[in-house]
Amino acid sequence: MKHIIIGAGCIGKATGIWFKSNNNEVLFHDINEEVLTNLSKKGYKTLKESSQIKDEKPDIIWICTAEWDTESAIQKIYKDNQNSIIVIRSTMPPGETEKIAKKYNLTHIAHVPEFLRQKVAIEDIFNKDRIIIGSKDEKTKQKLKEAYKSETIPIIFTDIATSELIKYSANCWLATQISFWNEIKKICDKLKVNPQQVANAVTLDRRISKYGSNMLGEPFGGFCFPKDTESLVKAFEKNNIDPILLKAIRKVNESLK
Repeated sequence: MKHIIIGAGCIGKATGIWFKSNNNEVLFHDINEEVLTNLSKKGYKTLKESSQIKDEKPDIIWICTAEWDTESAIQKIYKDNQNSIIVIRSTMPPGETEKIAKKYNLTHIAHVPEFLRQKVAIEDIFNKDRIIIGSKDEKTKQKLKEAYKSETIPIIFTDIATSELIKYSANCWLATQISFWNEIKKICDKLKVNPQQVANAVTLDRRISKYGSNMLGEPFGGFCFPKDTESLVKAFEKNNIDPILLKAIRKVNESLK
């Protein structure tokens, strides 16, 4: 199977490396020539121009750009690649992928969110705990099932809006855990109790995740958590729902900066 990766940042690079390791043909395209040069030096195939993609006749085109560049990436390639499946890896606001699909009359399209940490994306992609495939097109679902045939982890098929919301919910849940432990730290400090001892003991309960319990006193940062928390707040408000908890999480986090 031949894959084209558009956007060779940490997510695109990890995606391509995983597929290549599973005996697929992989080519990378990125607007940053330095990124492509570095990949070429490591033995990976690259394409400098998006117009070259059609000549490769890829089975699947993976859009691994930032969400604000996703539509422009699709706009450049969709006319010449009608027989290829287009998969969006970007974190998309609920409903956005369907809107793009309708605008460009895309039938063979899917949203397959990534759950990778920026610093260890390659390690994470080789240790996935689930694969979410959001699509309503049967050809697309079968092709992606074949692409992931080497995986022994759960593959969950959903509609596109559900896959978009799964990604946001996962990141916002992790952000919630960090903010929760920072709230606990405040009362621990007031009572002169060791907050790390509390966190360590509580997270021995197998029902409770340890995530965030080693970040006492530190706000969540990075690229995804602040952006995705803010985006989900906006999605709630767009649908006339007051996201009380999400706004509180954001407030707790901002108080630590």
